[in-house]
Amino acid sequence: MSTTIALGTKHGKLAQIAPAFERIPEWELTLAEIDTDEFGTFSGEIPRTLSPRDTAIAKARAGAQLLGTDYGLASEGSIGSHPQLPWVTSDHELLALVCVNKDFVIVETHLSADIHAHKEDVNENTNLEQLVAHLDLPVHAANILYNQDNDLKVIKGIHDPKNFIAELSKLREASVQNLRVESDFRAMSSPSRQRNISACAEKLVTRISTRCVGCNEIGWGKVGYEYGLPCRGCGQMLASVPHSEKFGCVACDYSEVVSLGQHSIDPARCDFCNP
Repeated sequence: MSTTIALGTKHGKLAQIAPAFERIPEWELTLAEIDTDEFGTFSGEIPRTLSPRDTAIAKARAGAQLLGTDYGLASEGSIGSHPQLPWVTSDHELLALVCVNKDFVIVETHLSADIHAHKEDVNENTNLEQLVAHLDLPVHAANILYNQDNDLKVIKGIHDPKNFIAELSKLREASVQNLRVESDFRAMSSPSRQRNISACAEKLVTRISTRCVGCNEIGWGKVGYEYGLPCRGCGQMLASVPHSEKFGCVACDYSEVVSLGQHSIDPARCDFCNP
C-alpha cells in the first residue's frame, strides 16, 4: 500500500519533484493545486510574511488539508546574495515534508549559484534588444513591473522577445512610473531554478529513505552544527566556527555528532587576531 503525499503548488513543480520520488515507489506524489501566491510572490505584489521555512511548511499543511492526506509537501525558494560570496547571486531552495498525524516536519535545502537572475530599470535610453539577452528570453521568462495610480502592476511570464519589446515600448510611450523588468522566478518560468528544485528533491528523497536507528522513523539527517574552535595563534575560542555536524531524528531525541576533522582555526580567520 502506497503512502500519498499532497504536493502543494500552482507553478508546475510536480515535474521537477516527481522524478526523485521514483526511487521510493511506495510513496505516491499527488498534486494539490492550492493558491500558493497567498503566501507571498517573488514579484512582491503579495509580501511573504513568514520565513522561507515556515512558508514551505504552511503550504505543505494546506496541500495535505486540501486532499485529506497525512503527508504534505511544498517548496519555497529565495533568490539573493550567496551567504559566503555576497557578490554572487544564489538560489536557496527548500522543501518541507509535514506529517500531520505524527506532527513532525522534514526540511531539506539546496543552495546553488546556478540561477539566471537579472533585473533592471527601464527608461527611454534602455536598449531593449540587449535587455532580451540579459533576461535570457525565450529560455527564461521575464516580468514587467510599473506603478500606476499608486498600485504595483505586474505582467508576468513573458517568454517571447517580440511580445516583451512591444509591451515595454507601449509602456515607455505611456510614461508609466518606475518601469522595470526582472527575471520571473516562478518554477514553470525558470529552467535554472527547476534544476535546483530537482536537486533539492533528490536530497529530500534520500532523507525520507533514511531511518533513525533509535525509533526507525523516516527523515534521519543533518539538523545542524556544533560550534566553537580555538585560534592557533592566540588561543581564543571562536564561537561562530563549527567543529562538528549534528545528525538527528525528526521524531525522537536520538542524535549523533560527527567531527569535521578541524581542531583549531588559522589566525587569519580569527576575530581577535584580525579585529
